[in-house]
Amino acid sequence: MVEKHNREFGGNDFASGKKEPLWTKNYIMHLVAYFFVFVVFYLYMIFTTQMAMKNFGAGVNQAGFASSIFIISALVARIFAGKYLEQVGRRKMMLISAAAYGICTLCYHIVAGMSGLFALRLIHGIAYGCVATVFGAVSVDIIPVSRRGEGLGYFSLSMTMGAAIGPFLGVVLPQINPLYAMVVSDIIAVVIMLMVMVLHVPELDEKLKARLLAHQGWSINSFIEPKALGIAVVAMLSAVGYSGVMSYIGAYSEAIGLLLGGSLFYVVYSVTCLISRPLSGMALDRWGNNVVMLPVLFCMIFGFLAVAEAESNVMLLLGAALVAIGYGTVPPAGQAIAVQNVTPDRYSLATSTLYIALDAGNGIGPAVLGNIVPIYGFRALYLCSSIAAACAFIFYSCMVLYKRHLVTK
Repeated sequence: MVEKHNREFGGNDFASGKKEPLWTKNYIMHLVAYFFVFVVFYLYMIFTTQMAMKNFGAGVNQAGFASSIFIISALVARIFAGKYLEQVGRRKMMLISAAAYGICTLCYHIVAGMSGLFALRLIHGIAYGCVATVFGAVSVDIIPVSRRGEGLGYFSLSMTMGAAIGPFLGVVLPQINPLYAMVVSDIIAVVIMLMVMVLHVPELDEKLKARLLAHQGWSINSFIEPKALGIAVVAMLSAVGYSGVMSYIGAYSEAIGLLLGGSLFYVVYSVTCLISRPLSGMALDRWGNNVVMLPVLFCMIFGFLAVAEAESNVMLLLGAALVAIGYGTVPPAGQAIAVQNVTPDRYSLATSTLYIALDAGNGIGPAVLGNIVPIYGFRALYLCSSIAAACAFIFYSCMVLYKRHLVTK
């Protein structure tokens, strides 16, 4: 109980003693494979739109729907993958989902027409949702508990780097030759399948697995982890705010005449994440959740405000850095917090619950915030993003006060 209290309220329970090894061969291979998953994901998020419009004569709405199908199917797949992961077996699900992900990637060569593209994006999204869920669940068990925040920070950083390199390849390669984008994706997909075959995937202890299966059913608790719902709400509100950046920063920077800032926005975001995520992870391990979460949520509020009020490229890029420190820390720190108070048999559900919330926020945000632009303009959109971040900060603060109240009762 003392250790749990210290972790939640800022104690230094891991400050002393020799550090457990983090950079094992297995951990590095998981990082690289996870990075490749996201390179393909983001490359095809960009390239699919071009394929639909140029190859099949689709309109903007149809091309956008191909992306929406992928996200929706991935979200549904996460829900069921979290429920059945331990029942199927982690290694088996990783092998099956990685194989499906790779085969779907190869199938873009034979797609003929929008109906085929919609069907492929649906199946590809399911495969992505499953493979991302199993990687997220396994990451908790291959990282030493005393370095969980730091390890998950690096792990999620591989996702951030995939989000930077994937879109870059998706834009540049088709300009040279559309086939190059597909071939590069094919090679990466094959590498993922080969890497997964040699990864060590720790399975759940048989006693814990038996206990989990004994309680498997169709209740809400079999799909989500109730103890992770608090941090999941914080993550969802944060993602709603960030989705405005993800979806509209290009159009916004053009509208306010800051094209240089817009073009460098994700460069600054990615570089800042490279620095801030490992540091925030180590801080979480050393000093506890609140020492990290409260400042980064505060940074996120001011990051969105800086974007909303930007009159220069410097101000816009300052916003990028603050958003990176804020939202960039939420997924890894959120995952570390989500699994703190659950038993190992619930790790996969806790992780799935957090990422379902993040996906939901990123899915809901563009539709909700996008309706603000025609009436009030882009700046109002980012003011609303800052309000969403403020709600996340207030909600997390209420969680802290409530837990302190329970401890002192």
